[in-house]
Amino acid sequence: MRRFGLYPTAAVATALATTAAFATATPGGVAALRRAVDDGLRPYIVTTRDVRDAWELGARLRVTRYYAAVLPGFVAWLSPDQVVQLSASRRVTGIEPDRLVEAQDVSWGLDRLNQRELPLDGRFGAHGSGRGVTVYVIDTGIDATHREFGGRAAAAFDATGGDGYDCSGHGTHVAGIVGGARVGVAPAARIQAVRVLGCDGTGTVSDVIAGLDWVRTNAEGPSIANLSLGSPRSRALDTATTALVKSGVLVVAAAGNAGADACGSSPASAYGVFGVAASDESDQRAPFSNYGRCVDLYAPGVDIVSTWPDNTLRRLSGTSVASPYVAGVAALKLGANQSETPTSLFTWLKSTATGGVIVKNQGRTPNRLLNTASL
Repeated sequence: MRRFGLYPTAAVATALATTAAFATATPGGVAALRRAVDDGLRPYIVTTRDVRDAWELGARLRVTRYYAAVLPGFVAWLSPDQVVQLSASRRVTGIEPDRLVEAQDVSWGLDRLNQRELPLDGRFGAHGSGRGVTVYVIDTGIDATHREFGGRAAAAFDATGGDGYDCSGHGTHVAGIVGGARVGVAPAARIQAVRVLGCDGTGTVSDVIAGLDWVRTNAEGPSIANLSLGSPRSRALDTATTALVKSGVLVVAAAGNAGADACGSSPASAYGVFGVAASDESDQRAPFSNYGRCVDLYAPGVDIVSTWPDNTLRRLSGTSVASPYVAGVAALKLGANQSETPTSLFTWLKSTATGGVIVKNQGRTPNRLLNTASL
């Protein structure tokens, strides 16, 4: 079973796992998942025609969570016979095993954003602050008390059944790149942490969908979502992520750290999602970074300094740390013009990027590097 979680230092890989409960997480999390597998049951994500079908089909099953906002369906522990029966039902549009997810590791990065060419000049300046914009960091939670956040951050939802505190560090690091006062791009943006991964940087696809579902239901005002995580291609996760985009929330996702085609990873492969690859201080493609047509541009992703729990800082690498740079720049643009849509932000980010500077670009990856000069 593959893990779903964060994308690491040259690869803290984010892998999605397999459990959930309506409004609460399955007790025991990943450990409970593994015990259930040993008992002959496996967790599946079942997508139905509508919410009514989900409730009726799930009534006699071991359902751990229902979805309603980003897709109709549920998560349930199923036997092989039950999988066959559900697959044959006309009320079911898709069924797939839940998978484990892992996180990707995450400054010179800020310095690189406002320059078209090297060398770096040791400064960062961009018009705007992200004020009035909410960025949902869907990750391992957050240490909202870190001085870099200045009271602008909070734990909003925890799909794992906890209180949203970041016992991993990854989510706090990602959030700092988005909106830290000194290390972040948008120092006035509001940060809402949506915890879907555990202390070890792993979680389940079903919990990630639960986080997306929560954001779709509760997002207010100009909003952006960052997902510095990934799993093997999941139709359910891609569907849910695209639904969030269609609701008016720009979704930015890490391309992945496997050095492979990003189209094989979710949610980076989802329609409408802004996929981000990683580059280093000399504008070379990071060797661990995924690539291909599901990538929209590069952003700094090697040896990036950002926030860490207990008012500390740490240096990390990965597409996980490249993605929040894009979310932060998008927050600057959205804060300056709150009528921007996901489509217009998507187009603006690509059109204002610096072209042709990435060395060792690979595959069908657009040769574009994130830039703030047009702000």
